[in-house]
Amino acid sequence: MHSPLVSRLLFWRAWVSVIAPLALAAIPLTASSQNEKAMWVLYTILVCAVYWVFECAPLAITSLLPVVILPLAGVISTDSVCRNYLKGTNMMFLAGLIMAIAVEHSGLHSRVAMNMIHAIGTSKRRLMLGFMMCAMFLSMWISNTAATAMMVPIVDAICAAINTDPDTELEDKNRTKDSDVEAGRSKGSKYRNYLLLSVAYAANIGGTGVITGSPPNLVVLSSINDMFGEQNKSPLTYASWMGFVIPLMLVNTFLAWVLLISFEAIHSRNEQKPTKEEEKQVQKVLDHKRKQLGSMTPHEIQVLVLFIILVLLWFFQRPKFMNGWADLKELGEVSVASATPAVLVVWLLFLLPKVPSLSVSSKEALLDWKTVEKRLPWGVILLLGGGFALADATSKSGLSTYLSAQLRGLESLGRWQVNLIISAIVTFVTEVASNTATANIVVPILNEISVSVCYNPIYMMLTSALCCSYAFMLPVATAPNAIVFMHSTMKTSDMMKTGFLLNIICILTTNTAINTWGDFLFGLDEYPAWADSAAQDCNVTSFVTAQNVVFPTNITQSLPSPISG
Repeated sequence: MHSPLVSRLLFWRAWVSVIAPLALAAIPLTASSQNEKAMWVLYTILVCAVYWVFECAPLAITSLLPVVILPLAGVISTDSVCRNYLKGTNMMFLAGLIMAIAVEHSGLHSRVAMNMIHAIGTSKRRLMLGFMMCAMFLSMWISNTAATAMMVPIVDAICAAINTDPDTELEDKNRTKDSDVEAGRSKGSKYRNYLLLSVAYAANIGGTGVITGSPPNLVVLSSINDMFGEQNKSPLTYASWMGFVIPLMLVNTFLAWVLLISFEAIHSRNEQKPTKEEEKQVQKVLDHKRKQLGSMTPHEIQVLVLFIILVLLWFFQRPKFMNGWADLKELGEVSVASATPAVLVVWLLFLLPKVPSLSVSSKEALLDWKTVEKRLPWGVILLLGGGFALADATSKSGLSTYLSAQLRGLESLGRWQVNLIISAIVTFVTEVASNTATANIVVPILNEISVSVCYNPIYMMLTSALCCSYAFMLPVATAPNAIVFMHSTMKTSDMMKTGFLLNIICILTTNTAINTWGDFLFGLDEYPAWADSAAQDCNVTSFVTAQNVVFPTNITQSLPSPISG
């Protein structure tokens, strides 16, 4: 039996759920009438942040709090709040998730994984690189969690092959022997731990590769569309995102591989080096698994074709380096956004037959709704919507203007220094909070602040959104981390050591990228004309250069000592 005190402490989340809203209520209740609405929005953001960090309730349910607090506080109406929960960006993400489910349902992802690993090589270092490249590539298109979960059994099979008798024959079944898997887990646990860790890290990094790869990426696109309109001339598109992030993603994955093989070499320096027999055994496992997959089925081929069509439609919608298909015909004030081609392709998934046949009895489609209902992470849609609702309220209440004024203390720092500090804070906050929740809070505020001080909005938003995916230190930071930690024999301290160094590496590479080829791609060294409509004091027709940052001449007097760089 627990003592009364211990029993009460066991329900600490319940205490946080009650105490946090009451304690934070002092913020709006003591605010001046001029800032009252802004403070109520800040209160809502902080309550959601506390609930998200401590998981007092499911993340998706916490995301619904703005529907309760903001209307009751008189900030914005219930209808205005609710419209943020399923707008164009959410619909694009929803359709992208259904496309990813179709890829998993067809088994196409397994074929891609086995062929990539087989092509890169069977030595220990090449195996790790193969697993990382595979997890990175898959997580660009399907969820990071699904990509990681799919790789774990393959890791077990490979480690079993390395650590069992080379003369042992593989079973004819679809898996290796349980005893062999256990042998692989125990005898080669150090290498296996690093192999699992490499999969989680690559999946987290790979989610940054395309706009639909991870929810934080979509927050950037949504914030720009909300503030500057869907017909804005922002250079940030599906194509330009890939042009900027994919080189960075590859660099980060390579550096993560170098870091992990260095740690693995240190820990296994006294162990016997892998033999040619072990490599042959691994090759045998890979060949066996590839043989089990057989030739591509009509189901896989159709899903692959639809997937490629969707990616091409997104890429060539408005690629900027040429006229896209969406630029060919504008319907007056109506613009065609990314959700339209996504929903079209998803509709075809439910229409085309799994097995093409002239027979009337062939009714099964490429994807069925029951599969979608079971596999679709509906909570992520609500989580995104809650963040968009908070972003909308932040803008309408004037909270963003208030927060930008509080950054006056950073006026002595350069623009790149401010960005470096913010990206470091975001990276380490996302270790204990949901990546999506962190992006939903930080990115829209940075958008408003950028406009208020006449920075290019893409500069800080894009950096911070990418840093939201760099959660490498703790098992609870991301689902991929949790999956590999559960299946490994490593300690939390082991993950923290490598994760901390990788965090620092990715912060530095991302800030280097945004200040080099990011400037070239997006024109980040000046306040852009496409954002001028949202700025009250920015006139892009006349600029003066203040050190390395371009400020409009008509605000150099109205903004005393702006943050410069």
